[in-house]
Amino acid sequence: MTGDFHPAFWPVFSPHRYTISKKSEELKAVMEAAYGRIDIAMTHLDRLIGNSNHVYHEKRTIADAYAYVMSLWSLKTPKPYDQYPNVARFMKSMSEDSVVQAVIQKSR
Repeated sequence: MTGDFHPAFWPVFSPHRYTISKKSEELKAVMEAAYGRIDIAMTHLDRLIGNSNHVYHEKRTIADAYAYVMSLWSLKTPKPYDQYPNVARFMKSMSEDSVVQAVIQKSR
């Protein structure tokens, strides 16, 4: 996840790192180029989750928290997490978790 999933989003958040241009249309092109890699990562995550509500072996791990945050980032793309059925179910389950709710409340 740290080697592929996370870096797939970098051009969305920091397109200026991938071009010397400051033109908005070129920065937008950099962001749009990332969408394919993000889709590959989200599709892989969807397969990893499968029929469970967790990323790894049907048990809660740090990978769940990591995947939750990065899946939220997909809301900044044309294909957000709710278009991946297993990720959508995972996100709903995570959002309903009392610990996740407490962390979100503290961050506001």
